Amino acid sequence: MPTTDGKASVMDPEPGQVWVEFMKDHEQGVVKSKDEKDSGLDVEIKKGHKDRIYLSKVEPPASERLHVGDRLVALNGKSVESFGGDLDEIREVLNHSNVIEMIVDPTLKR
Repeated sequence: MPTTDGKASVMDPEPGQVWVEFMKDHEQGVVKSKDEKDSGLDVEIKKGHKDRIYLSKVEPPASERLHVGDRLVALNGKSVESFGGDLDEIREVLNHSNVIEMIVDPTLKR
């Protein structure tokens, strides 16, 4: 879905990528919380040709559409590159946001 200036949004999946959204505690209207609530997700950096961030843990309440090893492309409207490799900042978003929107690139190793 293009933005108002006609450019593609970072939250638009490219071919092969998957858009996933889930709510952690099902309270209507709660978007962000001061209290930390486990999203069931954790991330890791894998060094290589390009340093990429992958899901290293996927447990409830995370969506069943996510799997360990999926590459994280975008999170809650921000590209993964904008986090600058800061896993703690990514974990902060995962654990303090009630609604999680992400684009992942599923791995072929399933």
